[in-house]
Amino acid sequence: MPSNKEYLLTNYKSIVDFISTITGPNCEVLLREIQDDTGVIIYGKNLKMSGRKIGEKISGYTLDKILRVDYKDNDYVSNYVGISETNQKVFRSSTYYIKRDDDLIGLLSVNYNLTDVINFKDFISEKFLFGIDDNIQKNTDYFDTSMEDIIDATIKNVILHWDRSIPVNKIESQDNPIRQLCQMNVFKYKGSVNKVAEILNISTQSIYRYIKEIENLK
Repeated sequence: MPSNKEYLLTNYKSIVDFISTITGPNCEVLLREIQDDTGVIIYGKNLKMSGRKIGEKISGYTLDKILRVDYKDNDYVSNYVGISETNQKVFRSSTYYIKRDDDLIGLLSVNYNLTDVINFKDFISEKFLFGIDDNIQKNTDYFDTSMEDIIDATIKNVILHWDRSIPVNKIESQDNPIRQLCQMNVFKYKGSVNKVAEILNISTQSIYRYIKEIENLK
């Protein structure tokens, strides 16, 4: 006979099916069980989108990222941007905390694929909007914008328009996002390494290692 925890999580499978039906094939829906500080995928739809598999575990940095909002005081975290390590696709993600009393027992995540939208935007800009300078007005706004906001916008712009056929660890490529950010001196500012690590879903130690390797290329 299934435990109370298993029974509660099983009931969420139909919700996964429901969300997948109304969001369509461009949206991945995952059901994870929390086991000993790891999240194990026990059910999902459209998993091929990110390359995830049933039984796959997440822990450490990746799990901390999902749990960045305290589940004890909140029911969900919504609309954060993440990139799949497997295929570098960009997702807008939201996660619902499944709780039994005050204990976290599972996660229901909805990951909407933004990659095609970003690529289409780039295609429109390249083919139809070339030569149109829409940055003049934006530049005047920088006088009323904090440096932190400018750095944050720079990071997001570089990563969202990064050619995902180039792996993050291929730092010798001029189109590598970390190399581009290095050339823009972004990493000189406090907190920038943590921001990039969060979006790329890799550790800060990896970022620092890549930065050192890039500096050695000069």
